[in-house]
Amino acid sequence: MAASPSPGEETHSAPENVGEPVTMQQLSSLLENHRTGMKDDMTALIQTSSQSLHVSMDALRGDMIAFNKRLIEMETIVGENFERLTSAEATIKSMQSQNKLLYDHVEDLENRPRRSNLRIVNVPEGSETGREPKQFLADLLMETGPELFTSTPLIDRTHRTGPVSERGSTKSRSFVVCFHNYSDKDKLLRWAMKHELKFRNVTLRVYQDMSASLAKKRAAFNDIKQELYRKGVRFGLLHPARLRVTFEGETVYFDTPEEAKAFYDRRIAG
Repeated sequence: MAASPSPGEETHSAPENVGEPVTMQQLSSLLENHRTGMKDDMTALIQTSSQSLHVSMDALRGDMIAFNKRLIEMETIVGENFERLTSAEATIKSMQSQNKLLYDHVEDLENRPRRSNLRIVNVPEGSETGREPKQFLADLLMETGPELFTSTPLIDRTHRTGPVSERGSTKSRSFVVCFHNYSDKDKLLRWAMKHELKFRNVTLRVYQDMSASLAKKRAAFNDIKQELYRKGVRFGLLHPARLRVTFEGETVYFDTPEEAKAFYDRRIAG
């Protein structure tokens, strides 16, 4: 007889079919079940991920649509601003051109009446006291340049310029003289370039009368004129402010000192 198990001792019954071989059909069934389970799990995972991806893509698509809309709006604004800027630039250029024409016209109107005027500097202050200024200047010119005028020059008007000098000051104001005949004015100006005008032991200076802006333009040529003079090159400053240079048989004209300097450096200095 078999012995009975003692109290407290566990007993295990052998599983069914233990030791029986697994058939191919059973193995295939197990693999198919496992494959189906994995497929279902993967499908569920992909669906879950796809839903999240679709949500993200929808949000991104919305952002792109909004961005494209803003980009189109910005392109429209930029295009409109470019058209406005182009129009403004054209208007500015036109206004600059018109402004230059008007400026030159005003400059001409201001200086044209002065072409018969000369400015005489260093006439002692008060020397005309008690005499009519026009007659005083006419007599002064006959006295200082007797070989210049065969008859007393006709003067239309004359006056001193600037504020009255302080008492005790030795500085004298210039005389602006308007000649009736342009030829008298031109004759005196040319003569004064080569001769000294003396009045009461004072050397007078004679200059063409002109506006301050034109005088500044002409003065801008002073440096290049000095360079040309040192090189012995013939030159002349024409009215209103144009430099004429004659070099090696060629005569050229310059409207700005920069143009004249470039010509000097290129053709003369070297």
